[in-house]
Amino acid sequence: MEYNTTRSDLILREYGRNFHKLVDYVGNIKSKEQRNKMSKTLVEMMKLTHPSFKDQSEVDAKMWDDLHIMSDFNLDIDSPYPQPKKKGEADKPKRLEYPKTKIKYRHYGKKIELLIEEACKLKKEEDKEAAVIHIGKIMKSFFGMWNKESIDSKVIVDNIKELSNNKLSIDIEKVNEMNLFFKVTKERGSKHYHSKKNFKSNRPFRKRRM
Repeated sequence: MEYNTTRSDLILREYGRNFHKLVDYVGNIKSKEQRNKMSKTLVEMMKLTHPSFKDQSEVDAKMWDDLHIMSDFNLDIDSPYPQPKKKGEADKPKRLEYPKTKIKYRHYGKKIELLIEEACKLKKEEDKEAAVIHIGKIMKSFFGMWNKESIDSKVIVDNIKELSNNKLSIDIEKVNEMNLFFKVTKERGSKHYHSKKNFKSNRPFRKRRM
């Protein structure tokens, strides 16, 4: 009895082992004329496994390509389409690497660190302060997504100092007095966004019957 562990690996699993055996059989035929004839028959059988293909020219080209691939490009036949090139190790897509840099504060995310990095490049102090205010608003919003409790503005200012290596700062008294980190716009989906104050109905008012 033959077990899968002792069998060779399938090149194209969607066709199954029987198709691979037929391809090997065709490849061992000595007469090239006979190989060509058997290959055409085999391609017609392979088409039955892809009934969803509507474009005839597309499915024909794919079946002949798959035939060459299953033979490991060793099938010597006269194909109506050019034989596909065998892909080497260099043609395989490279595996994506995970970012190695660690995020200091996960609740802020990597984008905040990039924003602070760009803000440090600003030359004018007023531009830096405007950037700190904008970043502080975003940080307060991001913190609210992770934690229901509100974050103190001083914590945000200290975090900005730390992430910028003390290149960015702002007077905490000014922040608290003018409420600079307050986010004016409300996010969709929040309770405040759908509050009664923001809800306006176009339905006419009807006096309740007693």
